[in-house]
Amino acid sequence: MTKRSIIILLVVCSSITVFTVQSLSQPRSLAQSETLSATERWRNMTEEERRREAAKMRAQRKLERERRQKELEMKRAERKQPKFDREQWRKEARKRTAKSRKEFLSEKNALGATEEQWKVVKPKLEEVQRLRIQSCSSVGISLTSSSSSGSGRSKSPSAPTWQWKEPAWKDKSAEELTEAQKIANELIDLLGKKNTTAEEFKQKMDALRKSRSKQKELKKQLSEAREELREGLTTRQEASLILKRWL
Repeated sequence: MTKRSIIILLVVCSSITVFTVQSLSQPRSLAQSETLSATERWRNMTEEERRREAAKMRAQRKLERERRQKELEMKRAERKQPKFDREQWRKEARKRTAKSRKEFLSEKNALGATEEQWKVVKPKLEEVQRLRIQSCSSVGISLTSSSSSGSGRSKSPSAPTWQWKEPAWKDKSAEELTEAQKIANELIDLLGKKNTTAEEFKQKMDALRKSRSKQKELKKQLSEAREELREGLTTRQEASLILKRWL
């Protein structure tokens, strides 16, 4: 290698070294410059400006923490597999059925009624429905037993524990309960209390007997409402309502 070639090679290496050193030192110098600038700006602030700046920084950190927490919760929720809640599904199904029954959409389609005819038929259906519910006022609740093994309440491990069975209307709302069902619930509550007086029992028993005695009259009214519903229906429409237990 000639002397000239060696000199050229040394010059090139020196240039590369200088460029590399400058490139590496530049970000550090820039960061130091920004730090010095922020420090100088903080020193030049008034006390009130410093408080506002500090409050702003705390708010930003809080928002960042909340954002990260939400992201973490979303990831956890995505990992969880939703469980099928059969009882919730049943409640929703009952609500859908109740809504459909209130609007009588199934009955309207079964009859194939015109809008004019439906204006006459729907109020009659509502009356039949009201009387049909109220006529089922004769309520009764049975006792159910379960083993009391390990409970320490009985000398015999196999002796059953008796309690009132949940009524058939337990999932109904207060608005859907008949008068007799409401009284029956109140009577169950009285039986569950140790300090219920004889007068309180007597009042509820009389009220329940009176409600049950109305059943015969309500059934008579229901029969009359059904006869009124038949009026104006074609034979085909009457057959549809019989299949749907309206007549």
